Amino acid sequence: MTTSLVRTRPAGPADVDTVQALHDRCSPDALHRRFHVPMARVPRRVVEQLVSPRRGWSVVAEQCDHVVGHGCAGELSAHVVEVGLIVEDAQQGRGIGARLLRDLAAEASARGYRRLICLAEADNDQVLRTVRRAGLEAHPVLSDGLLEVVVPLPAGRTDLLAG
Repeated sequence: MTTSLVRTRPAGPADVDTVQALHDRCSPDALHRRFHVPMARVPRRVVEQLVSPRRGWSVVAEQCDHVVGHGCAGELSAHVVEVGLIVEDAQQGRGIGARLLRDLAAEASARGYRRLICLAEADNDQVLRTVRRAGLEAHPVLSDGLLEVVVPLPAGRTDLLAG
């Protein structure tokens, strides 16, 4: 599969059930990599907050109208946004996370954010591959036992969507 068979779009409250189902299909390992704590199931209230973040936005990736990935962005400051991604286990390694990240980065840049941050477990080098596969520059730093990947974003850059 290529990402051309997957479409991404903004997510909203109507997507909570399908994003919940996505999280329910993910392995405990995938959930741990996403949330940095062991969990068997993501509570619905958390999914609702991820789909409609208070100071942010989210996107879903669909294949044949089936949600296979979700990404969300939340403001940390006036110029910095934090991004989190999850792709169902069976679809990982196919460029879906990179596509979600590229979409979130383009929107962040269009909204005037200057940096995007991804947090990951210190041994999760997959996040670096995803950032680079998205065509973005990664500046990894270990901080408090987590890998903090800082991605600079030129303000107003919309060409990140092409690709």
